[in-house]
Amino acid sequence: MPVGSKSLDAKAVAAAKPRETVYRLSDGGGLLLEVKPSGAKSWQVRVTVQGRRRDVGLGGYPAVSLAAAREKARAVRRQAVAGDDPVADRKAAAEARKAAAVAVLREAEERKSRTFGAVAGACIVAQSPGWKNARTAALWRKSLADHAAPLLAMPVADIGRAEVLASVEAVWVSRPATGKKVLRRIGSVLRYAAAHGMRANDNPADVRMLRHAGLPALPGGRKQPSLPWSRMPAFTAALAWMPGVAPLALRFAILTALRSTEVRHARWSWLSFDSVPVLIVPGEAMKSKRSAAQVAHRVPLASAAVEVLAAVLSALLGKLVPAAEVPRRAALLRDGLIFPNASLSGPLSDMALSAVIRRMNEARPEGAPLPWRDPDGRGAVPHGFRATFSTWVDDTRPEEREAAEKALAHEVANAVSAAYRRSDLFDRRIPLMEAWAAHSCPASVAASGEGPLPGQAMVGQGRR
Repeated sequence: MPVGSKSLDAKAVAAAKPRETVYRLSDGGGLLLEVKPSGAKSWQVRVTVQGRRRDVGLGGYPAVSLAAAREKARAVRRQAVAGDDPVADRKAAAEARKAAAVAVLREAEERKSRTFGAVAGACIVAQSPGWKNARTAALWRKSLADHAAPLLAMPVADIGRAEVLASVEAVWVSRPATGKKVLRRIGSVLRYAAAHGMRANDNPADVRMLRHAGLPALPGGRKQPSLPWSRMPAFTAALAWMPGVAPLALRFAILTALRSTEVRHARWSWLSFDSVPVLIVPGEAMKSKRSAAQVAHRVPLASAAVEVLAAVLSALLGKLVPAAEVPRRAALLRDGLIFPNASLSGPLSDMALSAVIRRMNEARPEGAPLPWRDPDGRGAVPHGFRATFSTWVDDTRPEEREAAEKALAHEVANAVSAAYRRSDLFDRRIPLMEAWAAHSCPASVAASGEGPLPGQAMVGQGRR
């Protein structure tokens, strides 16, 4: 209960001592000083609002002086006379402040979830089921982290051409292939953001628009370096001296005109020996546009290609395995990789075949010209042997151009034509691939004593 009926003064407020229980000192007009046993003092004003008593806190003493408490009490009494409930108003104001704070946090989280880095992660997750290689997602993340770093912490809605240009201009000229990939990936992320309502549907990664913003045009692209087909016998003779599984994979790629990815991931279960030796690459393992139908690719194997398979078995088993044993061994190995890495834990790396050619070029005498190069002087690369095969067909068997296109597994550009032309010309490709093997890996090279049989340099090395 309030103690005393006279108005308080500053000395009385300061001199109020704590008691065993809470007590209050009245200043009149409903203003009370509450004193707790701990010695803490606080101000309250008692008012009646619509017939209900309300005790409204005004703050603690001495932070709120007697004069300040009286002023606050007068303001509360005016509210009460006007019919406003100060307690309810304060509660509503507190809830409003809490809601505003939650909204600010939610907006911050929302902005964080809409940064380029976060949206890029979501875009990669959304697209990855359609990618054939699990490494693609990692390559996307690394290239964006390395070259789009200025964008990563920025909301996608705020990204314009200036920001995209700043992200790619450093690598655009110095490493054009990387620059193009990074720009395409940035564009994909921004399209994903637009599709999900995170930004306007105006893609600042459009290279044509960026040209006007200052992105320099790149010089015309150059095709993959390839050896002239006349040099193939000498190349495969030198290749026979290279130890390891990777040289055998490279030889197999040459003989089949397959892409290196298809060779590196080839499995023994893809082989069939029913009538003619054939490697059947599943449609999902073939390079194709995402919208294209996934069709298995049959590859007739020349006898030289079967000898490569025997050489792989010889290398892995540490003893010579004749070609006649390949069908039985392939059936036993089932879904195992034909060309495993050194630890037998997975396929050869995507650089393994290129490294073979590089080592062959590095083995030349000091000062001698690069031996395995294209007419422009560039070192040969695995993919270039597909062009070597194609040029050999054009120069020596132009009538088999269509069969060569099937051997290279090129898609027919005209979608309507592709829908009706379904033959893979397999029977025509059998003699074509035998002729290519006879040219590129002539038996006379192995039999002449100038080099080992394919894979013979591997025997005795076991599983190294």
